[in-house]
Amino acid sequence: MIDLILTSLNSETTLSILQICIGGLGGVILNNLYLYYRNKIQKMQCFYLEDDILSKIPSRNDDNTIHENIHCKRYKVINTTNKDITEFKLFFQFDATADILECYSQSKEGYNRQRIRKNTSNKNEAEAIVKNFNRGDEIEYVFKVANISANDYYITESSCIGFKVKCKDKRKTTNKSKSRRSSQILIVKKG
Repeated sequence: MIDLILTSLNSETTLSILQICIGGLGGVILNNLYLYYRNKIQKMQCFYLEDDILSKIPSRNDDNTIHENIHCKRYKVINTTNKDITEFKLFFQFDATADILECYSQSKEGYNRQRIRKNTSNKNEAEAIVKNFNRGDEIEYVFKVANISANDYYITESSCIGFKVKCKDKRKTTNKSKSRRSSQILIVKKG
């Protein structure tokens, strides 16, 4: 039966049918490659910009709590994916002994427009809810953290589909050397 159909069709018709089938198959392969590239898990960048020591000596807070030290930490999150993201959450967590005193955000929408709040049950954790994060947008988070012992930090994403947050340490190195007699830091000036 198939031989009868093939012999009844001339070679031009068979050639044009084969060209259409091969062209359709090529289009499907190219479309799948494009969709694989577009929908693969993207990487969003988070940069650890700065870590300032505000106080090394114990200080008393307004509510009579004593903090051993106080640090100021800055992070910048940049949407480097190829999508506009409607909403996701970021969790910033510091040492087990740490206590977040203040936290705020700065973005193109203004000061503290992207909501960030301290976790009430865990004092060393803060939750940031990011909304309407378009491609190329940046948000800067600043934390005032007390009682840091190991200087560890963890950044975890939640409610994320199609992307992952990668953190890089971008702190600037300065010309600092420790004195051998004490734990003071001396700043060596060139010139």
